[in-house]
Amino acid sequence: MVRNSTAIDALMPPVRRAVLTATYGEPDRWWYMSELAGFAGTVPSSLQRELGSLVAAKILRKRRDGARVYFQAETDSPLYEPLRMLIERTTGVVPALRRELGAFSNQIDAAFVYGSVARGDENAGSDIDVILIGNIGIADLAPVLRKLERRFHREFNVMCFSAAEFAAKRDKNNHFIASVLKEKLLFLIGDNDVLERLGR
Repeated sequence: MVRNSTAIDALMPPVRRAVLTATYGEPDRWWYMSELAGFAGTVPSSLQRELGSLVAAKILRKRRDGARVYFQAETDSPLYEPLRMLIERTTGVVPALRRELGAFSNQIDAAFVYGSVARGDENAGSDIDVILIGNIGIADLAPVLRKLERRFHREFNVMCFSAAEFAAKRDKNNHFIASVLKEKLLFLIGDNDVLERLGR
């Protein structure tokens, strides 16, 4: 089966793909450069040329706030809608899930995608593997997950842990949790520092 990301891999290099996945996946959001670098799994300095090219091409817009520079999808561009649709059909499932989980952010300490999607080697039929940590259960998320499954024609494999339960498994070197934490993670809420602080 052909990988879901093969078409977009052929059209653009990985860093550009990651920048457009972030910005066009969440077009209302202004992204700070370090946030984009974290999303792309690289360092901010490696994004400067790419971001400059995308701004010059009017694919991204830029604004300054003091010393900080932010970037956002250029929604007035004639390429906006075609690019948004391309991103959504190929790599947009993670930004869409992040947006939906925002409604539950007061119940979630951390959430991340792991497995083939996080590694970037999934195929079109791969499940989206997600771990949620906080005061939330599958029943709370069922309507959101059904909506996303219909939209993307993908299944979500979601595991929920309380903060205390996850911390206990992490500290006891639970085989499953230890193996997950060794992999690349795509954070939906929180980050590695939040995971480290759980239960401390």
